[in-house]
Amino acid sequence: MLRRVKELFGGAESADIQEIRPDEIPNLLTSHEKMWEDELRGSTADSRKKILEIRDQLILAVQNLSASERETAFHPKLEKIAKNSLPQFEKAILVALNRQLPEDADAFYQACTESLKGCVKGLAGPGRYLRNVLPEEMKDIRVLVDEFGKEINTLTPRVAEWRKKKEAVRILRETHSQTREMEMALDELSRDIPSLEIEIADFNFALNKCKNEKETCETALAEDQIFQDEKREVVRSEHELLEVEREAHAVFSTLTHVLRKAEKITHRPDTERLAKELNQVISMIGPGEAPVGEEVLQKVTSVLPVISSMIRSEEIQLKNQEERSLFSAPDEIPGTLSGLVRKRAQALEKMRLIKSQMTAHPAIIRLAEIDEDLKSLEAGIMEKEKRYRELEQKRQEILGEIPARYTRMEQQISLALGKSMRISVPISR
Repeated sequence: MLRRVKELFGGAESADIQEIRPDEIPNLLTSHEKMWEDELRGSTADSRKKILEIRDQLILAVQNLSASERETAFHPKLEKIAKNSLPQFEKAILVALNRQLPEDADAFYQACTESLKGCVKGLAGPGRYLRNVLPEEMKDIRVLVDEFGKEINTLTPRVAEWRKKKEAVRILRETHSQTREMEMALDELSRDIPSLEIEIADFNFALNKCKNEKETCETALAEDQIFQDEKREVVRSEHELLEVEREAHAVFSTLTHVLRKAEKITHRPDTERLAKELNQVISMIGPGEAPVGEEVLQKVTSVLPVISSMIRSEEIQLKNQEERSLFSAPDEIPGTLSGLVRKRAQALEKMRLIKSQMTAHPAIIRLAEIDEDLKSLEAGIMEKEKRYRELEQKRQEILGEIPARYTRMEQQISLALGKSMRISVPISR
């Protein structure tokens, strides 16, 4: 996919362009770095020698301050200044000058600048009080410090150039390392993506196989007369159950409506207990499915005499045909309710048995297993396809970035080495 990186300056290929392979870059940088170090060491040798000589002269001059003889006595204030400031000055200068000066040219320069800062600080601090006490000696010391600084200034552009090259090499190594990591990731993706494609193909093959088996099972069931009879029987049993539940719902709904009328009437201090009992019965029988169980029927039966009495006394007015029909024979209501509950239970049991027979059919059992397999396979395919898209996107991103990185490395290495360089990159991966 990668194409040979275009020449740094474009146009026709120049004869003086040096071509290197990516794996040659680290050794090339190391060799030039060593060469630059040697050049820096050689170009700073004279200044290093002068700096060491000036440092020794400074140390000797500072050490001689205490031994200096004065021909005339100082004013008492000057004597006091000398007594207090001289030790401080000597300590500040000698600590600065006795700093270890490494052999490495860059480290030597850094140590020298720190020494110079210490000397300047010493002159500006306790040294300024000694200028009136020991003017000649302090003048000589200042001259030596100035010479020390001038020699360091001589080193500054050379060290700056070395540091610039060193930073360029660091950036190049970092870019090269990152690019190699990207290429390794690309190689890994080039292995993972085809493997993932094979896995997806295997999953799809298994999925199609399951679908074909499902169709075979469904065809077998469609041709199985016994199963089809059972299927139709299930439909009839569901219809019967629905009819029973509709009938039960209508009866219990009518009964609930009448009970609510009674509850409203009994909300009086002398019948509050009855109101609570009626409320409890209403909660048990509606709304919702037709209630089941002897407890519910007993509760309904216990309040029916009171309801019948209130109807006869016309405290409760029956407004529609359903209510009048239900309470035309109040004594028969418990039996009616019990019959509905029983019919519903029978219809439920009948439907359960028929469905149980159907679900026990081998083809139905296998279909359920196939459906689970299909769900698992579809989920697996979805997950692997998502992973495939992620890997392919990552691969395309890397393929798009690597050429730009090599172009950038060519520019960086050409600038660092001071000559046109071209990195030969494989045409494709």
